[in-house]
Amino acid sequence: MEDKVYDVVIVGAGPSGLTAAIYTSRRSMKTLVISKDIGGQISLTEDVENYPGFESIGGLALAQKFQAQAAKTGVEYLFEEVCQIEKQSTGDFVVQTGSKKLIKAKTIILAFGLTPRNLEVPGEKELTGKGVTYCATCDGPLYRGKNVVVIGGGNSALDAAEYMSKLANQVYLLVRKDKFRGESVLVDQVRAAKNIKIIFNAAVTEVKGTSRVEALVYQITDGPKEEIAVDGIFVEIGHLASTKWLQNLNLNLTERGEIKITVDNETNVKGIFAAGDITQITYKQAVISAGEGCKAALQAYRYLQGDKPLTPDWTPKK
Repeated sequence: MEDKVYDVVIVGAGPSGLTAAIYTSRRSMKTLVISKDIGGQISLTEDVENYPGFESIGGLALAQKFQAQAAKTGVEYLFEEVCQIEKQSTGDFVVQTGSKKLIKAKTIILAFGLTPRNLEVPGEKELTGKGVTYCATCDGPLYRGKNVVVIGGGNSALDAAEYMSKLANQVYLLVRKDKFRGESVLVDQVRAAKNIKIIFNAAVTEVKGTSRVEALVYQITDGPKEEIAVDGIFVEIGHLASTKWLQNLNLNLTERGEIKITVDNETNVKGIFAAGDITQITYKQAVISAGEGCKAALQAYRYLQGDKPLTPDWTPKK
């Protein structure tokens, strides 16, 4: 692999990265996708009901369809973490992985999405994987018939609470604010579930347990601390843009660490493009990420062709 020079290395294998791979490979670009897993955040979604062409499909199943389609056109995959990217004097790039592999590429597409946000309270780190989880779809079945807490007020928390209501005995939904931030259809589903207890204005202060989670401590605004005996805690409070490892490239980032891109998915570094949730796009949806991945791929191809001006199909001929 160290002897190869790829036309493009795509970092991330969610909807944006895999869609980009489909388009780069169809343009006969030698393509390598590097990711720790397939699907990214969408693989943690039990049912996707808003992706065109599918009334309902599992998130992981959808991602696997993306992967299979890309594989048919010759895309290569490497399941590792990317640790560093360096731009050479030639304009090409060297990508270094966690196992010290060095991969050469003419262009880069960054499409690695976001990472879950932590509670940052005592007991959370110690009991992660021992009752504290960040994926209801992955770990929910382990808590069938038990009492659990879902923390958050957005779509991911509402979706997790509704899903867990079908498995768990009792679901507590702790919301830090005084109202939900999610879609009304999800709010209605949660309110309709008889075994979901909603607690607003609740701030988590501690996770308790010895070898496993035993309880969660929270405090309502200006009130005393209260404790809930639970077996599982599902943290659904948003995600972070983990882009500090890209500092040596001097990419332009937003205050939240998202990668700034142009309308054509270009970054401020020539030859590096970005797509999907890791960028500053407002709406973090799978179908939007897929479209952004397509754009990034086509722009990378154009870059390799010498950035020749494009004439839109609708431009009248003179």
